[in-house]
Amino acid sequence: MSWQNFILSAVIRRQQKAAMKLSPEHRFKRQRKFMAMEIGKANKSIICQPDEINGVKVEWLIPKGIKNTVSAPVCVYYHGGAFIMGGMNSHRQMCSELAAYANIKVLMVDYRLAPEHPFPAATDDAMTVYLALIDAGHSATSMVIAGDSAGGNLALTTLQKLRDDGKKSPAAAVLFSPWLDLSHSSESFKNNARKDVLLNKTLLDEAVEMYASALSRNDPRVSPLFGNVAALPPILTIASRSEVLLDDASRLHNEIEKAGGCSRYLEWKKPPHAFPVMSRFLPEARSALRQSAAFITEFLP
Repeated sequence: MSWQNFILSAVIRRQQKAAMKLSPEHRFKRQRKFMAMEIGKANKSIICQPDEINGVKVEWLIPKGIKNTVSAPVCVYYHGGAFIMGGMNSHRQMCSELAAYANIKVLMVDYRLAPEHPFPAATDDAMTVYLALIDAGHSATSMVIAGDSAGGNLALTTLQKLRDDGKKSPAAAVLFSPWLDLSHSSESFKNNARKDVLLNKTLLDEAVEMYASALSRNDPRVSPLFGNVAALPPILTIASRSEVLLDDASRLHNEIEKAGGCSRYLEWKKPPHAFPVMSRFLPEARSALRQSAAFITEFLP
């Protein structure tokens, strides 16, 4: 474990311990406010261009020297934040690093958040942006999709819906600590309850109530781990052994392999949940992004 991870994890643990003493409403407002702050700056080699696609706010992160045309490869990125927080500011720095490492355009999707916009708003926005790119002339074989935590959920549900609807799937996908089973019944919730410095069952249960209270938590539309994972494009999944969502990642890998698909799976020992997003601070995160970039370029023409 790096010294940076040791210090950052201690800070996060202390903050989360204090947050758990607040009321759920106060805690939610406080965490959403924090996630709305600009966390880090974009890589200097990246051009940031706000845009809107079919009513959904997006932002292009384009490496200097790449032509901004429909022929250039694109990574569509869905941010994390438990479907209730997060956005451009919380993920711009990390996505710009991924764009630089892979030398690829990254499109961040600012999908609608719960509780103002519960399910299926986020999944609708995720599909809308992807299909709009296809309609605009982008080739599916030159596209990948990616996401962390709840964004990893959106990436997988998008892949499953594209397959089921007979639409063109992207060349590959990358998932960082995906939140795939909203029933929270896996063993890692027990085994890592004291190890996870960022998440716990209480926080995630509160988020589920805001996002999808009307649905069964085993419904594949919100818990894609219970859905069909056959015939999906190659997927790289990255997780931490200390997070409560560890089993979501490992179970997905195992299920894809059982279904005969292509799955790559990487674990780090002690970083926080969705640690690649923390590339500003953690060498483990930058290592994970470099390996993700290598995976992405492997499957692009």
